[in-house]
Amino acid sequence: MSGKKILKVMPSRMTLQQMKAKAKGAKKGYDLLKKKADAIKSFLQKILRKILAVKERVGRLTQQAGVLHTKAICFAGEFNNQVIQSTPSEAAFKVSASEGNIAGVKIPIFERAGSDVESVQLVGLSAGGQQVAHCRKAYYAVMKDLVDLASLKTQLVVLDDAFKVTNRRVNALDYVVMPRIHNTIKYIQDELDELEREEFSRLKKVKDVLEEKAREQDKALQESMKSGNAAAKPSEQQSMIKQKTNEFGDLAGLGDIM
Repeated sequence: MSGKKILKVMPSRMTLQQMKAKAKGAKKGYDLLKKKADAIKSFLQKILRKILAVKERVGRLTQQAGVLHTKAICFAGEFNNQVIQSTPSEAAFKVSASEGNIAGVKIPIFERAGSDVESVQLVGLSAGGQQVAHCRKAYYAVMKDLVDLASLKTQLVVLDDAFKVTNRRVNALDYVVMPRIHNTIKYIQDELDELEREEFSRLKKVKDVLEEKAREQDKALQESMKSGNAAAKPSEQQSMIKQKTNEFGDLAGLGDIM
């Protein structure tokens, strides 16, 4: 495992199960964050298309409003100062703010508050009042589109920041967290396999020692019986045979374990 980053853990079967649970949780979190990033990216593309459409419409309406304003001045004369002096204390165009939710990200939404204010019919020569009303309606439409444009641009900034944060988390899980967990699992499995091999070698060595000892004792018993040591008490012979039987039974049990 040299050269690979792993978590500092004690290799054991319990730790292995914990690491597998962490890997499963990290994979689930990666999938959820990936879906969230994809949803935010899709909505960002929709907002960009809307911004382009609203910008084109605002440019066109602003140009038309400028033409109507010039036309109104031609028919009704200079009326800007009169409009400024007759401005009411309460704003005729109000904006309300609310919140929306896109893939768990709260975005601001700006909308026109209240109902449309009816234009005041101005009476003048050569229908000057009518031209002023047309000019007012044109600029009112421009204001509504500007509010929509401000809302879309604010949403774009908020979602872009959220997309960057989510994308960084996805990359961190994909390239840092998950590989480190997988390397740790591989390290624990290798260590456990090594411990099993060492235990197998130790048991095999113990078995070989017991078999060698059993052969020596069997050989000694046979030599003792051949050398005329038949005068030994029957109880002693039975005790030696019983001890021999127990040793062979332990040896057989060890063989079953291996």
